[in-house]
Amino acid sequence: MTDPLDEMLAAREAEIARHAGLRRQEPFASHTKRLSRLTMGFCFAMDAMWLTSARGREFFEEFLTFRLVDDQLQSSIAILSLAGEGQLTAARRELRYMVEACTKHVYVDLKEIGKSFADKLTYLETAVPRSSISFVEDFRLYQFTDDENKLFMDDIRGTYSELCKYVHRSPQQIQETLGQINRGIFLGFETADELQLFVRLLARAYDLILVMHFNALGMALTGDVFTRVLDQNREWPFHRTKFVKLLSAYFDYKFERQTR
Repeated sequence: MTDPLDEMLAAREAEIARHAGLRRQEPFASHTKRLSRLTMGFCFAMDAMWLTSARGREFFEEFLTFRLVDDQLQSSIAILSLAGEGQLTAARRELRYMVEACTKHVYVDLKEIGKSFADKLTYLETAVPRSSISFVEDFRLYQFTDDENKLFMDDIRGTYSELCKYVHRSPQQIQETLGQINRGIFLGFETADELQLFVRLLARAYDLILVMHFNALGMALTGDVFTRVLDQNREWPFHRTKFVKLLSAYFDYKFERQTR
C-alpha cells in the first residue's frame, strides 16, 4: 500500500522539476534575463553617479541621496534575489521602500539645498509625511516642462500606490493571493506572465528613481555621466525607458553627441 505522504512528496518533486524546466524555457528565460539586465544597469548608473558626486565631495556629503546610495543598491540586489526565487510579493514591498526612500531623499536635498546633513534630517523628520508621498505636489525637476513634470509626478504617485497594495493588508491583496492558489500558483511557482508583469513594474520604478537621482546630482554633472559613461554603453537598458530617455535628450546639444 502506497503511503499518502510519499505520494504527496513525489508529486511535489515532480512539480519542482516541471517548474525548473519551465524557467529555462522561453518566454520565462527572457524575462529572467531582463530582470538581471535592469538590476545591473540600475547599479551601474547609480555607481557612476556616486563616483561623479565625489568630484564635489564636500557638497554632496551633505546630501541624503548620495550619503545613502548603498541603501538603494542593497535593495536592488535584494529584489533581484527575491524575484529570481519567485518571491514577487516580497520584491514589490522592497521596491516600494526604494521609491519612497528615494523620493524623500531627493525632495529634501533639493528643498534644503545648501543645508547641512543634520538640518536635512530634521526637515525629513518634521516636514515630510512619514506614510505618504503627498509632498510630490511641491516637487519640481530640472529641465522638465510643466506638463512633463506633472506626468512624472503622476507616475510616481501611481507606482507608489500600486506598490502599497503589497505592504498594507487589504481584502484586495487577500483575494489576489487566494486567486493565485485557486489557479494552482503557489509560493515559488510563479508563471512567466507574472514575472513579466513584475519586470515591467521594475523598469518603470527604476526609471523614476534614476531620474530623481540625476536631479539630485544636478544637470552639469548629469550631462557628464551621460556623455562620458552611459552613452558608451549602448546596451544600457534605460536608454529607452520613458523618463530617462526624456532627460537624456536634453544633452543632445553637447559636443560629444554632436560629433558622433
